[in-house]
Amino acid sequence: MKKVLSLLPILFLCFWIQAQPVSLPTVSKKAAVAEWIGLTKVEIEYHRPGVKGREGNIYGENGIVPYNNGKPMPWRAGADENTIISFDDEVLIEGKALPAGKYGFFIAMTENQWTLIFSKNHWSWGAYFYDPADDALRVNVAPMEGEHVEWLEYRFVNQTDRSADVEMSWESRKVQFTVEVDLHTTTMRRIERELEGGKGFTWDGWNSAAQYCLLSGKDLEKGLAWVNNSIDPNQGGQKNFTNLSTKSQLLEKLGRANEAKPVMEEALTMATMIEMHFYARSLIDQNRAQEALKMFELNRAKNPMDNFTTYVGLGRGYMAVGKYKEAAGYFRMAAPNAPPGQNTAYEDLARQCEEKM
Repeated sequence: MKKVLSLLPILFLCFWIQAQPVSLPTVSKKAAVAEWIGLTKVEIEYHRPGVKGREGNIYGENGIVPYNNGKPMPWRAGADENTIISFDDEVLIEGKALPAGKYGFFIAMTENQWTLIFSKNHWSWGAYFYDPADDALRVNVAPMEGEHVEWLEYRFVNQTDRSADVEMSWESRKVQFTVEVDLHTTTMRRIERELEGGKGFTWDGWNSAAQYCLLSGKDLEKGLAWVNNSIDPNQGGQKNFTNLSTKSQLLEKLGRANEAKPVMEEALTMATMIEMHFYARSLIDQNRAQEALKMFELNRAKNPMDNFTTYVGLGRGYMAVGKYKEAAGYFRMAAPNAPPGQNTAYEDLARQCEEKM
């Protein structure tokens, strides 16, 4: 009896081991694809069935993917487990709002109209437990004919800075839907979150947030408050050329030029040669060429021993105001002192100016 009892743990262990299947390749390949639209991540996890010689029998009344308008159940838009699509932020799908989150993705089909379904139930296996009550969004799109695609595929196409089309292709049919984000709103929301963390304890965290407002031309008052935090030592800030120049430019954009001028004057007293050079270049980008030239001239006056950066600056300043003879001369003075391998770039700039004379 003792011998039998001593064998029981071994027999149980053997049964447990036998009951654990090993990992094997799936018939339909598992895949994932992701893209960031601005700061918003869009990710699709799916399984890729193959056509495998079944051309012409994939779609249709009696096909693998029937035109049954989703009854009794829609297609899981892939194989095996649910196709899952997730969004970091609220998005617009074909112009309709969908909150941030993770969704099961299904398609209810007729021959000429496919209804895309985003279900709050993303964890069930396939479409067998699909319930219309879980729908978060439905949109109708028209399918298109396409080149043969052997393995079902999702990809991102037609990207812009604030949108992308998600394209699903299999066999000779494909469908696209547009995902769009409110780029400014999502960026501001992300900035505010980050400023509540470690980046809110550094001057450059606040300043970079303010610079976003400056460059976007939006929320300028909030940008001004942020740059003031960048300067305020009680907020972990410190006054320097970078944040003072940011503040001055924000005040300019807010129509407060009388306040902007003394701030910029103070900033210039703190500027290094390189900081002043790139500030002047930014003025050229803003179509303020005459102001830029004055900054390049001031930089040269403050740094008379420099034999490269200030000459390049004067070349760019005179080029911006159309004085090509002077510009060519300064580029040629800078070229012999350029970093290794860069002298030809300034010789080329000099030649361009000479051609315009």
